This record gives sequence, structure tokens and C-alpha cells, in this order.
Amino acid sequence: MITPSMLLVLGAGYPLLLLRAPFWLVFAPCVIVVHRIGVLLHEYIHGIPFRRYRRNHNVVTFFDGVMLMWGTLEVFRGTHLTHHRWLNTDLDPARESERRTRGQGWIATLAALEALQALAYLRDALAGQKPYVQRLRMLSAFLLSVAVVLLWVRAGHSEMIWKMLAVNLFTTLVPISFRGAVEHYSHSGDPGSTNEYSVCLPLFHLNRHIHHHQEPHVPWYLLEFKTEKPLSHWHYFTHWFRVYVTQEFVLMQPEPRRSRPAK
Repeated sequence: MITPSMLLVLGAGYPLLLLRAPFWLVFAPCVIVVHRIGVLLHEYIHGIPFRRYRRNHNVVTFFDGVMLMWGTLEVFRGTHLTHHRWLNTDLDPARESERRTRGQGWIATLAALEALQALAYLRDALAGQKPYVQRLRMLSAFLLSVAVVLLWVRAGHSEMIWKMLAVNLFTTLVPISFRGAVEHYSHSGDPGSTNEYSVCLPLFHLNRHIHHHQEPHVPWYLLEFKTEKPLSHWHYFTHWFRVYVTQEFVLMQPEPRRSRPAK
């Protein structure tokens, strides 16, 4: 019950912060909280907290709606599981994004932002080009976001709408983009498939990313570092620049396929 309890605490605390304090004062803490809520929801995307995947999926759809994500979290669920299955290969959505943006100068830098990638995936999912994304779930989350907007207006707190959207946008543009760069990009010739790194603020062990890819159904609190010297916390900030501005870092190698034991 560790993960559901943490998600409940952060999920309840987030709107209270926005309601009780000036936005300029709680903006940064809210970004940190929303980022951690996303990391906890990542556990549900992998079907870890509950035995039945439908129950995990219901939690993801619920937060997709009430966090005013408008169905984009369902898109992330589908692309993320595909990313795990085809890590760094031509079938990995990350490889698709790299092909779309690499070598395009400042246009690539803008297009590489996670928020714009999410919109591109959303467009493709609505067009039926992402069969692993469930469009009925997207619609359910979208309608729930509409209902939440109406509830905030009815409660006399319409300012919560733009505040939550601002936090969502910044979280996607900055910390999530930074994390995506440090986790799966390196110099050309690096034999690895993913990086692990230190962090300044706890990230529910998602920075132990090698172990997560080796065993994606291991709960976050059991993940371990798999290298003696993980990248320093500074790489969390500098990798993005070297991936999308100088473009000296490239997507890492596909994960070696482990042979299955004979039956």
C-alpha cells in the first residue's frame, strides 16, 4: 500500500497548495509534486500496485482527467509501454521522435520538447495511428477533465484551471524533458541502452533507470543502482542541452534481448 498511500497524499495536497497559498509562492513546489505524481502513476502504467491491470488503468484514467491532462496521459501510457518493449529500436516512439527532429536546428529543439511530442502523439492517436492507445480511455479522461473544469467554476475557483494548466505545461516542458534526455541519450558509441543518475530531490528511485528497464515490474522502492558510478545530478540538467541544442548526444543502443530458458 506504499504507492497508493503516497499517491493519495500527493494528489490531495496538490490542489490544497494551489488553493491556500499565492501561486508565485507554490508554483515550484507544485511542479515538484506533479512530477512525483507522474512518477507514481508510472507504477500503475506498468501494472505494479494492483494485480488486475484494469484497476491500475482506472487509476491512470482518473488522474488523467482530474489533473486536467485531457487524455494525454493515456497516450503516454501506450507510448511508454511500447518504448519498454522496443527500447531504442526503430519501433520505439523515442526513435520516431528523434527521426522527426534530428538535424532540424532550432526547429528540432522546439519539437523535441515533451509537450509538443505529446501533442504529436495525441494527433496520431486520434487518427488511429497508435493502436496501443485506447481512444475510449482518451475520451473518458477528456470528459472527466471537462467535468473537473465545470466543478471548479461552480465552486467559485475558476483560477484553479489556469493554475493547473500552467503547472502541467511547465512540468512537461522542463523536468520531464530533462529526465527523458538523461535517461536514454549519450555520446555516439556508448554500448549502454539507458543511464542511471543521482538526483537532488528524491524521484521515487526512477533515476535507477537501468534496473527499471531490466525488471519493469519491480516496485519503485525495490529498485537498485546497477553501476558503481551513476551519472551525477548535474547531468540531469546538462544532458538536455547536449541532446537538443549541440546535438552531440544520440539515442542509446537497443537493449540486448535476453534469451528465454528452455522449457
